Amino acid sequence: MIRLFDPWWTELRDILSDRAVLLILLGGTLLYGFAYPLPYRFQVVNDLPVVLVDHDRSSSSRQLGRMLDATPELAVAWRLTDRRAAENLMRSGQAAGLVEIPAGFERDMLRGTPVKVGVWGNAAYMLVYSRVGNAASQAVGLYAAGATAQRQQQQGSGPARAMHLAQPVALDIHELYNPGGGYGTYVVPAVLMLILQQTGLIAVAMTGVGQRRRQRYLGPEYGVWSITLARLLAWLPLQLVLLWVFLVFVYGIYDFPSRAGSAAMLWLLLPFLLATTALGMAMTALFRSRESALQILMLLSVPILFLAGFAWPAELMPALLSRLGWLFPSTPAIDLMVRSNQMGASFAEVQNAWLWCWALTLAYAALATWQLHRRRIRANSFNQPG
Repeated sequence: MIRLFDPWWTELRDILSDRAVLLILLGGTLLYGFAYPLPYRFQVVNDLPVVLVDHDRSSSSRQLGRMLDATPELAVAWRLTDRRAAENLMRSGQAAGLVEIPAGFERDMLRGTPVKVGVWGNAAYMLVYSRVGNAASQAVGLYAAGATAQRQQQQGSGPARAMHLAQPVALDIHELYNPGGGYGTYVVPAVLMLILQQTGLIAVAMTGVGQRRRQRYLGPEYGVWSITLARLLAWLPLQLVLLWVFLVFVYGIYDFPSRAGSAAMLWLLLPFLLATTALGMAMTALFRSRESALQILMLLSVPILFLAGFAWPAELMPALLSRLGWLFPSTPAIDLMVRSNQMGASFAEVQNAWLWCWALTLAYAALATWQLHRRRIRANSFNQPG
């Protein structure tokens, strides 16, 4: 126990006495964790300003304009008859969308002739574009169903039968695991795992570079596996506290759904934290300075984000890239977080990801131990006389 305590205390002392490491691990993690969800605090994009180009200027076109304005997603901010002026509003960024009602709209509706209503959205912002397109389509579809039902009633059908003929198939949509349909609920839980991983990797690598310069752990008094285990256990309490802060405070402040509870998630994500530390220890050999560790690992954060399989579905990635993503602990950790905490999955349903985190821990810990063993051999051969 003493042989394990001494390197554990040495590692913990190195962490707590290093201001740069603490700034990255504590300051960076907490700052990103609380600040990143701020842009998504409203969750759903509503009241997007759109311009309505009404070439018909009839009571029917005005009614459709009122229905568009009544949707929670859209706000008809301009009512024009000049298409060019409407396009200028779109190009300047003032309008998020454009809805164009053609001339003869009311006449064709009364005749039962198909009418095309044009909808344009700014596809440079996919979330805005989808909200404009979906809301306008729903409003136009609802108006068309009402007009068809009214025409059926005029032909002698009862109200119920007229509505059935106008809309023979009704959709009953239930949004699972994200009841509000918010973008923040979708993206933030996954990104929190990436934040923990990246700040953890940087902090562990920077500490390892400093210890390598000081020739730490090269003496024969401690076994290499004892040192690896001690280092893993030294980082674990700090990472557990940061994860607990995310699960309790970030989730509570931004009202993200939590089905599993913080205690269960701490247990499920324990191997993820250990794997992150082990990977940081193994990557230390790649860097010659603390600054290079910071710079390179920061650059790797974006590729790791996309390889995690939530920004873009992993099923649609090339198989090689999808498998490459599972070499980073964040990928199984995101699977654990989303499926357990948001979808309410049982342990049996996520145990493969949990076991994979343990496999990564063992693999990267073995690699870090082998690297330390090689450093000892080189140091001993260098110090031998002759």
